[in-house]
Amino acid sequence: MPEHTELEIDSVISRQNVAKEGWTTYYVDGTNGNDANNGLRWETAFKTIQHAIDVAESWAKIYVKSGTYQEHVTITKNSIHLIGENQATTFIVGGDNNALVVYGSNCYVLRFNITADAPNNAVTASGKYMKLEFITTYRPVNLEGDYNTATNLLLKHDLVITGKYNLVTHCTSENTTYGVRIEDSDIGPSQYNKIVENDVIGADIGIAILKNIEESKYNTIVHNNIVDCSSHYAIDEGTNNVFSENYYSAHSNIDNGFGIATEPYVFTGGSDPRPVVCRNGWLVLGHGGNTIKSVPAAGTYTHPNDTSEHDVLEFSADTQDIHISLDVSALTQPVEIREYEKIDGTNYRQISLKTYPDDFDTGTDAITIYFKQKNKDYKVTLKSTVAEGASRDIPYVYRTDGKT
Repeated sequence: MPEHTELEIDSVISRQNVAKEGWTTYYVDGTNGNDANNGLRWETAFKTIQHAIDVAESWAKIYVKSGTYQEHVTITKNSIHLIGENQATTFIVGGDNNALVVYGSNCYVLRFNITADAPNNAVTASGKYMKLEFITTYRPVNLEGDYNTATNLLLKHDLVITGKYNLVTHCTSENTTYGVRIEDSDIGPSQYNKIVENDVIGADIGIAILKNIEESKYNTIVHNNIVDCSSHYAIDEGTNNVFSENYYSAHSNIDNGFGIATEPYVFTGGSDPRPVVCRNGWLVLGHGGNTIKSVPAAGTYTHPNDTSEHDVLEFSADTQDIHISLDVSALTQPVEIREYEKIDGTNYRQISLKTYPDDFDTGTDAITIYFKQKNKDYKVTLKSTVAEGASRDIPYVYRTDGKT
């Protein structure tokens, strides 16, 4: 995924409406830093993350150089923004303790690779209004506070929610025990959480709402891909929870003509009354209030390792209005997306150009394209501005609207 520059991060902070006059910025460099420094420039960076946090007051940004930080990091102050240089190369290793624990509110943690020894957590979010983004975790993440957001996480271990009003979105869980586990704790049930547009792949149990003492209620599980689970795809031991329009690879997924399976997906304790029939199928259920009438088509386009322009999909004039979703999460370099309409027997006219990821919202993994049919042929092309280094598979799904 694309990484944020310091300027972009400042913009994010501003949009979150948490900024104020007088933000203080500190720098941490585990190789060249020294905790006796003042930490105010890279040349005088601190050596450890925890020392920077201890020195900082609320409303501080702490930039962390790539490296391995064998620390138990604890944030007790509010509005601390902890920003790693690179998700793949900025490591927090908790060892025999939890790696990162956040008690403060309005904190933001971006671009880290976090682990600890069993049975400790990679991340425990105990405060409120915290955001975790672009983080890889090899031990559990526990959202035990309220109003926290986890987005674009790569989860190699369980994500556990024991708080309220938390949002998990655009995360990928791979080969875990539980993809996402919502359960009550000693302070009460876990309620009003939203699990939206995530990929849970190869878990023992995909998404589960579990009861220890009290039933968790009013949680929403919508628009997730739950794929290749070995035991259960979903479990609901609570009440008034909503599962809707998720994709379950174990389901029959026979299309009812509207992108929804002909039968609900029934699981232990509940059901999804509207499972979609293909991965990311919710993206093409409708457009502009139109009624979808066709069966979705899905496939994979293999983007070559070069900088030439390549056709991805072509549609003939007898096709009705077209809705396309391209999963571009595998791309590592900017790519130009062009749309064309045919103007005569052989020639096309370009009608749009966007560059991924610059022209899309941060964290966008799926590009949606809509052609309003004008009795023309259409096509979509991709062109890398820098060679990828290897061919990349880009899954797609498309449907067509009925005209009546």
